Amino acid sequence: MAGYIIKRLLSAIPVLLGISIIVFVIMAMIPGDPATAILGSYATPENVEKLNRDLGLDQPMIQRYFIWLGNMLHGDFGRSFSLNRAVLDEVLERFNATLVLAGTAFVICSLLGVAAGVISAARQFGLADKLITFVVLLGISIPSFFLGMMMILIFAVDLRWFPVSGMWPIYGDRDFTALIRHLTLPAIALAVVAAGVIARLSRSAMLEVLRQDFIRTARAKGVHERSVIWRHALRAAMVTIIPVLGIQAGFVLSGAVYIEIVFQWPGVGRMLVDAILTRDILLVQGGVVIVAACYVMFNIVVDVAQSLLDPRIKT
Repeated sequence: MAGYIIKRLLSAIPVLLGISIIVFVIMAMIPGDPATAILGSYATPENVEKLNRDLGLDQPMIQRYFIWLGNMLHGDFGRSFSLNRAVLDEVLERFNATLVLAGTAFVICSLLGVAAGVISAARQFGLADKLITFVVLLGISIPSFFLGMMMILIFAVDLRWFPVSGMWPIYGDRDFTALIRHLTLPAIALAVVAAGVIARLSRSAMLEVLRQDFIRTARAKGVHERSVIWRHALRAAMVTIIPVLGIQAGFVLSGAVYIEIVFQWPGVGRMLVDAILTRDILLVQGGVVIVAACYVMFNIVVDVAQSLLDPRIKT
């Protein structure tokens, strides 16, 4: 197992290196002069030249990339000019808020998706199967940002059950109850589509397992149907379901960008949008690399969990 984990960690290095190259090249190819965009159209040529020199923009792109990469390897992601703060400190602080939102949404979509898929497969062609299939198709068809706006309109504006936006109340205590009230709508809006995908693929995986011989043997031995479904069949199906959960974790993390904009959630997604608008190059590059690294590490954890359920994967 240790050798498999080391191999997966080593395979993540070229992935992260490729991501760093892509994000650096994209930011470098954005039309316009970043220094002029930062200082404004009335900036003098001397000030523009000085800022380009301070940011290292007067050097060749390849040289700038290796300087930036070398600094990152030493833990220096640069300094955000728009916030006048270290990029790493800003991203980590914002990532805590994104982790709360994306983590809650991932737990919701995983539990609901797997449970819906198992129930739908166990009641194939029944009323529960048809109802779950209809709800799943409806959930997959609705974009998360549109669902979020409708939820704000209904549950926050009309019914006033939840706050309209933000992570904490403007006035009052910042306790766990306040966090849950602000978290409910964005987490559900972010989880709906992923839950639908997980439910559909969980149903397919369960149907395939339920046709296998060991399930028929368990039923022939008189094992209770609930145990057959939730203990034997679900455990075997998790080998197929776990990679789906890993993919949807990436979807939830990337979907947090527009959900954070809709609900004004102070996370990494909103930070990246603001940084792009202000041409804060180092903040964008550092934020994307850190988020990508977290996504890669989560996929490694998923692969390790899958290998624990099915040791043949390691070979």
